[in-house]
Amino acid sequence: MSFRSKVLDALDIKKDHVRIPIYQTFLNPNESADAVTSDAAENCQITDVTAITTSDYKPYAVSKCIQKLTIGPHSRTERLELLGFVVGDDPGTAPQLPDAINRPLGNISPATSVDYTGIHYLGGLYDSSNLKLANMRKSAVKHDSMQTMYMAGQEPGESLTQTELNAGKIYHHTHTDWPSTLSEQCILLNENPMADALYYHKTQIRFLLTGIDDISSAEPSGKMDQASNHRGTVRMLVLRPRTPAVRTRVDGTSGEFIMNHDFMPNWDTQLFYDKNKQLGGKLDSNSWPHTESSLTYGGMFVTPGTTVGATSPLSSSMYSSDVVTYGLKYAENPSRYVDKNPASQTFGHMKPSTVLPDDTSTSTTTNMIQHQLTCTDMLMSKINKQKFAVLHDEVFTLDSLHHGAASQHIANVNIPYYKKVKFAGRQSVVDVSKDALSHYTLDEPMNMSSRPIVLFLSYNQKISASVEGFTAISEV
Repeated sequence: MSFRSKVLDALDIKKDHVRIPIYQTFLNPNESADAVTSDAAENCQITDVTAITTSDYKPYAVSKCIQKLTIGPHSRTERLELLGFVVGDDPGTAPQLPDAINRPLGNISPATSVDYTGIHYLGGLYDSSNLKLANMRKSAVKHDSMQTMYMAGQEPGESLTQTELNAGKIYHHTHTDWPSTLSEQCILLNENPMADALYYHKTQIRFLLTGIDDISSAEPSGKMDQASNHRGTVRMLVLRPRTPAVRTRVDGTSGEFIMNHDFMPNWDTQLFYDKNKQLGGKLDSNSWPHTESSLTYGGMFVTPGTTVGATSPLSSSMYSSDVVTYGLKYAENPSRYVDKNPASQTFGHMKPSTVLPDDTSTSTTTNMIQHQLTCTDMLMSKINKQKFAVLHDEVFTLDSLHHGAASQHIANVNIPYYKKVKFAGRQSVVDVSKDALSHYTLDEPMNMSSRPIVLFLSYNQKISASVEGFTAISEV
């Protein structure tokens, strides 16, 4: 029992609570495709997303090979598998989060297939269909099955139509002191931003990991690793993106507030920061740490074999001693780009590289670098703690050949919140001129920009995960 619960019990204050379950079924790619079991291919796809049904969701999630390299003679290889989970639902284009598989149901896209990333959304932060959770919200309209009053002419248990709701015809709800107009709701939330808040305790998740490589059979070409034995190393990371601080000042002439803040963390280029890795190596193939000759003008900066004259520009090797951040596939561009616009909210901060290396539609100064790091480089890399908080970092092994304790691993993850999470009340009706509120609530948390991420990096072994868990929420 938490300290908060003990205090409430001592004061005889009863707060309703609920546990929101996380998703336990996931979409997986075509399991017969060779790309799923061997290659780090963009060919690893979920086919026919226009006809996905509930039967396509499996009670497990499988990893995706993101790197496969030859490391010795006789085609000895190593590979790195990725399996990840993001707590919550898809918040849209968020640079601080990895590209996770959405949860489509039915014909939602003209595309016939989508790339499988090996990363899934877990849900569990809010459930709009949970009646008990809605009943705990101060702003929510009670469901008709929980009301003690209903509209004149409405039979008990009868729900209003969408047309009636859009027209501003709403339930008469009881046992709550929440405004019925949009103007009053705005005034209330301005005076008390926590008026429509819930207390989030923690998210508790349990993973059952299993190595699923079939190494007991004869090895087809490229089906399994040849460089090490059957016991694969797995690194488990629980991360949380750090939200930059926001500073404000007031313009004395215009009276306007001017905000200044750093860019949000970029998952593609700012996940790792290891001082042992410099650009003059595998991070940037165009930056060489040494040169053929330093007698030529600018020779100490030049890639071997490059002809340099008095008017020739220096090559990117001038950055070879730099240590930059990098992600699973890309690295930060050493060509620094600082926001120099005084009117910008990110003035004075370094802009992360967000453009693909081969994208020529914009300035090349912000293009990312596709690094050449090996599987072991990424498996052992240190997390960039200025951009991502590390809640847990653990390494263990899985044995996919034998049975027993080493063949499976149970990972228990506790992600603490222990904070009041505020919401923005109810949505307005479609016709905003009515200044009325519908019975739909705004369910996106306003002060939880940091979504926890659980990441598994498996060396030389494909893994499968069965997941269960919940998020504990109570009334404020």
